[in-house]
Amino acid sequence: MSEVRLARRLAPAVLIAVAGGVLLYLLPSGADSDTASAEDLGAGTEAGSSAAPAASGSASTSGGSSTSGKRSIKGDAVNFRFGTVQVKVVLDGTTITDIKTLNAPGGGYQGWTDRAIPTMKSEILAAQSTHVAAASGATYTSMAYAQSVQSALDKA
Repeated sequence: MSEVRLARRLAPAVLIAVAGGVLLYLLPSGADSDTASAEDLGAGTEAGSSAAPAASGSASTSGGSSTSGKRSIKGDAVNFRFGTVQVKVVLDGTTITDIKTLNAPGGGYQGWTDRAIPTMKSEILAAQSTHVAAASGATYTSMAYAQSVQSALDKA
């Protein structure tokens, strides 16, 4: 009889512990968390530099023909918990003129992709920087998109 009482007392504790473990497993890892994404999106840029020159400033300060004229630069493919995002950034000098999406999550995640990609594209084009707010409800897709754009700008 005391064994039955002990089992009734332990069962809820065991269930709570298992549920907590499952929730911890579902949390994003350091590679795809919002804070890691924010650091990759420019939190490590030098103080005092403006956002747009920081994105392509290293290329523009070197001079020469590499920063003049139109060119397209493919960003890195950024893997995150819902898929992969990759973009191609079109630059005219140091101005971002267009962003083309080469790869984005589809299927069950199409709703978030449809929300994030147009919002992020217009925000980045308007700001000329990846330092923009994520699309509401599509944070991971937004951050991956901005990371791919930033990688293309870093290559410029």
